[in-house]
Parts: sequence; C-alpha cells; structure tokens
Amino acid sequence: MEKNNKDFVLPGDRLSTAEEYVPGDNTTELNGDVISLVMGSVQRDEKRLLVNVKKPKEKIVPGNGDIVYGQVTRSDNRQTIVNIAGIRKNGNILYFHAEGYIRNSMDDRRDERYFQAARIGDIIRAKVIRVGQNLELTLRGEGLGVLLTRCSRCRNYLRIKDGKLYCENCDRVEVRKTAPDYGYPIL
Repeated sequence: MEKNNKDFVLPGDRLSTAEEYVPGDNTTELNGDVISLVMGSVQRDEKRLLVNVKKPKEKIVPGNGDIVYGQVTRSDNRQTIVNIAGIRKNGNILYFHAEGYIRNSMDDRRDERYFQAARIGDIIRAKVIRVGQNLELTLRGEGLGVLLTRCSRCRNYLRIKDGKLYCENCDRVEVRKTAPDYGYPIL
C-alpha cells in the first residue's frame, strides 16, 4: 500500500471517481465518487486500484494556550457552553471532540466588547486557559472570537459593517466579540 502524505482529507472530501479507484477502509461511493468518511491521510493501492483513508493514531491532549474551534450550544448568565470540534496543534487543525465552557463574569457585563461575546449557534475560535474535566476557554486575546454568526431574529448570516455585526435582512445590529478574520476565517 503506497502512502501519500500530502493528501489529508476531511469527512465528505472527494477522493476520486468510482471508475478510478474502489472504495476501501473509511471511504464510500456516493453518486459515482469515492468520498472520505473520516479525517485522515489518503492511501492509494495502485495494483488493486483501492483507496483508503487512515485515521491519525496519536491521542490529542489539549494544553493551556491551545487554540480550539467550536460552536456555542448553550449560554446563561454564568457560562457559555462550547462543543469543540477542532484543535490547533503544531500548525495543523486536528479533529478533537470535547466540551468546554467560557465563564461569564460580572466584569464582562461592564465591558461591551465581551458582554454577549458569543451566542448560541456562533462558530468561535477560543484559547484553552484551564484543563480539567471540561476545558475552560476564553475569547480574550488577539485573533480570538466569533468567526461566523447568524442574526438572532431572522437567522441570516451577519456581515461586518462599520465595525459592527449587521443583518442586511432585518436591518439589525448585534454585538459580539469578533475575530479579525470574521466571515473568512484563516485556519
């Protein structure tokens, strides 16, 4: 089996047509294409015309200062719960599933930049500040914040206009702590 390290794929990525290769481990055929079912590296067997995706074996252990990507699932006055989907390690973003939280303090309510820093459904980039049963995260820091969000009223994507989040559909302005690359995240 020939290993091709430069091909790193995510679930749903097209690997080839079904005429070129037969689906192997962690792949399937869909509408005449072979697609990946998992994140990993592509392996092609040129003799048997078989394509596989090998999952990474290393166990990912988050540490203080690591950057994570996720979606806000719950929020109340005390904390915001984040479903983490990825973590940046050694310059790469790796699949990592965990739950984290952002503590909402009274100081945040006095500082408009951090009050309602993120709402349910927001896609965020955060930093791990404490590792425990659940990861404690923060949006404070350069490059951190909301990457993509929707209007609370009509659910259209918000755009940056005059430094604020603006809904073109219902002419509404919302406040979030946005990342500098909001709308076009640099991963």
